[in-house]
Amino acid sequence: MTAPLPTAPSDRVDRVERDVTASPALRSWVCTRILTPVTVLLAAVTLLCAALRAAGTAVPMSVQLVPFAVSILVFGLPHGALDHLVPARLRPRTGTGRSVLLVVALYAVVGTATALLWAAAPITGFAVFIAITWFHWGQGDLFVDRLLGDGLPTRWGAVLTVVVRGALPMVVPIVAQPGEALRVVTGTAASVGGGLRHAVGLPTPVRVGVAVVVLGLVVAHLVAVRRSRIPVARQVAEDVVLLALFAVVPPVLAVGLYFTLWHAVRHILRLELTDPASADELHRGRLLAPFLRFARQAWPVTAIAVAMLVVLASVLHRADLGVYLALIAALTTPHTIVVTWMDRVQRTWQPTTPTSTETSPP
Repeated sequence: MTAPLPTAPSDRVDRVERDVTASPALRSWVCTRILTPVTVLLAAVTLLCAALRAAGTAVPMSVQLVPFAVSILVFGLPHGALDHLVPARLRPRTGTGRSVLLVVALYAVVGTATALLWAAAPITGFAVFIAITWFHWGQGDLFVDRLLGDGLPTRWGAVLTVVVRGALPMVVPIVAQPGEALRVVTGTAASVGGGLRHAVGLPTPVRVGVAVVVLGLVVAHLVAVRRSRIPVARQVAEDVVLLALFAVVPPVLAVGLYFTLWHAVRHILRLELTDPASADELHRGRLLAPFLRFARQAWPVTAIAVAMLVVLASVLHRADLGVYLALIAALTTPHTIVVTWMDRVQRTWQPTTPTSTETSPP
């Protein structure tokens, strides 16, 4: 198993680049104070939306857009705002200056290439965005599994986790609610000046086939979890809640909630654990101080991203979800490269030793 997280700022040395698993105390309160409340909230939203659907009542688009609007300043957009510090934190010999230059260059080149793809072929750009986000959101959940020590321990188990957890938010809405999901695709493509101007259909045989594959993957994941010597409660609860969320809740609302409260929050926790002072406070059960430190560090880059959003909206003469998703797409590609490098340095994909059920509550 990988080395434990530092328990005091004095443990800073290069050990930080091997830190993936957490102490039993940290595992416990991360589950009880972060992961479980979010899972319960998403389950409650799912039940509410199911009741509204049964009553024939639609969720207003103004309500569906709230999580995305909040994500501009809270959790969502800021969660990638410290990418420029990641190389220096995980490899201290890199130096802050070099770290910033490397990541800024990465964002300039890859982000520009992504934007050009969207400008030339919006539908293709959106398809690439979905594929990259599928992988990226899956790897986010894989890191949490490694942190808590209750995920599938093998390399193939890691692959299955990434595939399943990325497919739930990226594929299930298109299969379960194709009309609403595909309207987001075509609307986003139209916002950048190209692509289809109306919603496209998805043949029933294709929907059924994809649905069978996704359900098969979820079942395979749950079976693998059951057969491994790891706690099953959290994995089962999260798989079931996410599957129901994206099958029942309107796609814009479901993805907005997931992006803001699930993916972004988990990545922010990962970043806080790379900062010695924040890691020490987290080990002591303090949640607010590390987040406030993160917020102070992230606000300058977040402000730049918001300014880019304003400029993009001005250039495209529209300010809607499609414009925001286009910006997120341009930022997601280089961000995913940074996180993939984090995975390599922190050995996220390496086989691990399962944690006993006594030390990792659901």
